[in-house]
Amino acid sequence: MAAMGMIMASCSNDDGSVTIQLPENFTEKTVVVNHVTIDNIFTATKVEDLNMTYDTLEVKNGVAKMKLNAAGPSQYIINAPVITMQQPEFYASPNDKIEITIKSFEPLDYEMKGTELLEDITALNSVTNPIHQEYFALINQSDSISPALTKEIMDRYDNAIKKFVADHPNSPAVPFAILELSGDDFKVIYDNMTPDAKKSILMPYAESYNSQVEQMQAERATEEARKAEVASGTITAPDFTLPDLDGKKVSLSDFRGKWVVLDFWGSWCGWCVKGFPALKEAFNKYGDKIVVIGIDCNESEADWRKGVKEHQIPWLNLYNGNDKKLYEAYNIEGFPTKAIINPEGKLVDLTTGEDPTFYSRLASFVK
Repeated sequence: MAAMGMIMASCSNDDGSVTIQLPENFTEKTVVVNHVTIDNIFTATKVEDLNMTYDTLEVKNGVAKMKLNAAGPSQYIINAPVITMQQPEFYASPNDKIEITIKSFEPLDYEMKGTELLEDITALNSVTNPIHQEYFALINQSDSISPALTKEIMDRYDNAIKKFVADHPNSPAVPFAILELSGDDFKVIYDNMTPDAKKSILMPYAESYNSQVEQMQAERATEEARKAEVASGTITAPDFTLPDLDGKKVSLSDFRGKWVVLDFWGSWCGWCVKGFPALKEAFNKYGDKIVVIGIDCNESEADWRKGVKEHQIPWLNLYNGNDKKLYEAYNIEGFPTKAIINPEGKLVDLTTGEDPTFYSRLASFVK
């Protein structure tokens, strides 16, 4: 019976097939479909391990046919004859019977039939694709889209996905649909996914994204805890000793008893340079109430000196170069980063990026 079961399974696998109806204007005699098992996508450690297969299919009367991959549930991509941002793709188990109808490669328009998964993805695409196309049309018409309009379009897109999930909670397409959502929205649906939805062959995609989201959320929680600790004013700012433009060694501890602003920057950093006018205004406003120290990172000494001169930086300038120890000590995650240190030597504020609210916080500290 076991042997018969194996034979029957083998016969069943051989029955799996896909019929591809190509667009009316498709003139090629062949079409290429590449496929890889979903298992390999998430277990391969190098490209060779993917075992990507490329099948060249003969096109007869606008139709191409192929057997499905017997190795397991797989991802298939139908190669478009023109350069395009998206190509038709589908997911199938070895014994599925599938029909793909491609109406157009550019803009991409296709339908999938034969399994609940593909039919539900087709239904979802019918709602989300027009929003996609609206967004791309706006990009092509204008060099810039207002943040408000961008948000309105993306909110509509997200809401369409959420509505699909609410209307089809048991669909095998749910793990596919939520991949388009932001981490927090994804996590809410993922954690409440129904048992039926979890049976989907696309569940590995959702599980992989969930791991990334959980890591991201953990990092964000750590960052928020660090910010809270910094705001508490209980952390002593890490001391350092660095050379100034004259080669004199300068230490942070030299300025105990004064408010100090550290500006971690580099002439290679566009936002660092854009932030100089606001910092110069604060430097002139507060006078001797604060000490501003620019700490150059990640560039040569010659480029540092050139940058200080070119941008006419009036405050104390120190050179850190490529030594990562200092900005690791300050948990610097990007440039520019500005730190505020109180007269007792405590770190009371750490701001990543060029954030205008930094100056309101500085004002509240320095009074």
